[in-house]
Amino acid sequence: MFNSKFKKEAISGYKEVVEEYEQSREEILKGSENLYNSRILLKDYIELTLNLVNRLKNKPLEMSLKVEEAQLKFDKFKNTILELEKEIDTELKKNVLGAGAGVAAGGAVAAFGPSAAMAIATTFGTASTGTAISALSGAAATNAALAWLGGGALVAGGGGTAAGSTLLALAGPIGWAIGGTAVATAGILTSSKNKKVGKEALDKTAELHKAIRVADATKIEIKYTTDEVNQSAYLIKTAVQTMDSNLEQYSFNFHKIVEANAKHILNDLGTLVNNMNSAIQLLTRPIGEQA
Repeated sequence: MFNSKFKKEAISGYKEVVEEYEQSREEILKGSENLYNSRILLKDYIELTLNLVNRLKNKPLEMSLKVEEAQLKFDKFKNTILELEKEIDTELKKNVLGAGAGVAAGGAVAAFGPSAAMAIATTFGTASTGTAISALSGAAATNAALAWLGGGALVAGGGGTAAGSTLLALAGPIGWAIGGTAVATAGILTSSKNKKVGKEALDKTAELHKAIRVADATKIEIKYTTDEVNQSAYLIKTAVQTMDSNLEQYSFNFHKIVEANAKHILNDLGTLVNNMNSAIQLLTRPIGEQA
């Protein structure tokens, strides 16, 4: 039949690219989970640092302001994590109870696990604003993450996840149909329908090739950011351990350190505070904000 071969080859090519794309999504999910775990470890070291510098008495104004700003940002991140965990737990319960629209979202969490949803919700940002999904409200961030996990289309609004964001570009093709009929059951069509279906398959294949290119760049960025987070955690962990014993010598009193002219402690303390602030930026820096 006319155009039957064209349709068959187009759909076959589409299926191959779908498999390649799904592999990329799985790799991004794994990378996102690694990044999330590294960020949680960094969060713990930042908390140790904040506890340490907050014990220091008579800090200069500039240092006090830096610490206060860091504390505010850190507390916001902690609250976001708690809110996301609560929303994800709610979606899981909806899935168990079969509560309407929550079933699909909860099913995604059940299939991939809560840690996967947390990883996606704290990893990606929107291209239009550079706002981390984790900076959205818990429900909006969770819904965006679950849409990605479930392969569904993201809906603009309800938190401002913008069309064209990296997250949207990576939304899975699961459930896509060719010519109104699922690829697996396309069946025998007329010649004109064959041509239409074949063209649509080629168009979808081209879209997926673009998404794969985005995915490749995203995987690199996730790995690079994870390395940065791990390095930051190592530096802070080492510095905090040393600084704790140093400050103890001076009863955690900045004036006594100055009076003793302990310049090495003053320098190390300033570096620690600066590194802590940089580390907090790494906690919330979204992947794909320049996409």
